[in-house]
Formats: sequence, structure tokens, C-alpha cells
Amino acid sequence: MITRPSLLLALCCLFLVGCATRSPKSSTTSSAAEKDKSAATTAPVGPVTPGPVQILGRVIAVDQRTLSVIVQLGPYAELPFDFTTRQLIARRDDLQPTARLQSSSYLRGRTLGTRLIAGKPQIGDEVVFLPVAP
Repeated sequence: MITRPSLLLALCCLFLVGCATRSPKSSTTSSAAEKDKSAATTAPVGPVTPGPVQILGRVIAVDQRTLSVIVQLGPYAELPFDFTTRQLIARRDDLQPTARLQSSSYLRGRTLGTRLIAGKPQIGDEVVFLPVAP
């Protein structure tokens, strides 16, 4: 007579073997879908280049005496490797530019220090990268 533990072990083995088998590919559409999926997962990763309207953050402090402007980076802001050489534009919510800024190497957490080149930025102004010419 077969005992319960051995019967349970035999059933578990059958279920596990059944789960491990794969069905053959039935059509070419599934292989095309798999190629698209694999192409999407193996996208080349290169240096980050900012788009012409990439929002960097918002102005949180302005010091007219030292021409320093502190920018709080947004939650999804990505800085390119050469961000210290990039110029930035501060603009109001209606997209009118208020100032031109030069990015500096001062970066602490989500805070970026910049130098004021021209204009009068206000606290709360949006900061974006200056579009680069093609």
C-alpha cells in the first residue's frame, strides 16, 4: 500500500515537471513580437543629452549682490556630464524668459548653484537648459 507522503511527493513531481515544459512556437508573429521586446530591452545607453525644453528645476534663492542663483532640481531632472559648461534660462510660468544663468560645479543633493549672466530672475521661476544649435 502506498503511503500518503510518497503519493504527495509523486504528485508534486508531476506538477513541477508539467510547469517546466514549454510549448513550441506556433507562429511567426510571436517570434516577431519577441524580437521587438528584445530590441526594446537592449536599447543603447549613451550620455544624457538634454532636450530643448528639459525642465531642470526652480529658482529658490537669488542674491543680486554676488550674482548667485540657487536652483532646486526637479524630481526627474537629469544632468548631462558637461552640465558645468551649459547655460540655463530662467523663465516665468507663461514661458517668458527672465534671466540667463551659467551652471556651476556646486551641486549638493538636489540643489544646483548658478551664476547670473543677465536678467532678473524671481523666486519660483522655472529653469531649463538653453537649447543647443544643431
